[in-house]
Amino acid sequence: MLMKKAGILLGLFAVLLAACNPPNGTNSNPKEALPSLVTLTCNPNFTIEACVDVEIEDPVEIGIVIEAINKAERISGILDYSVEYKMNLTDADGSITMYDFSIGKDPKQSALLVNHEDTHVGYRISIEDANQLRKLIQSHTD
Repeated sequence: MLMKKAGILLGLFAVLLAACNPPNGTNSNPKEALPSLVTLTCNPNFTIEACVDVEIEDPVEIGIVIEAINKAERISGILDYSVEYKMNLTDADGSITMYDFSIGKDPKQSALLVNHEDTHVGYRISIEDANQLRKLIQSHTD
């Protein structure tokens, strides 16, 4: 009888635990929704390479940008960088997250991302992700 009660309690605990954890792939926090717009504005002081402003509104393309940002790795040490683009992520509610973004044209180079909320911390976007972003930017400038 005691074993049966213990089994029932264990089962109830498992059900409660499962109910507290949302399933993978759901977006329980509206703030985690994709931005509605990504804008890349050329820095007029960055004259190393030709630059064209870009606006990205397609959700699939925005997903590529967000995935690259989420996978970026923190860079240790003091940053010394030039800014190619000002990147703005605009959410559906109109809030904007601003970054400095440098990507260049070299397919053997990673990209750099710096959030305006903490300009002392940089993030390296892998070469693979940077190349995806280069293709995406190029598709909007042709």
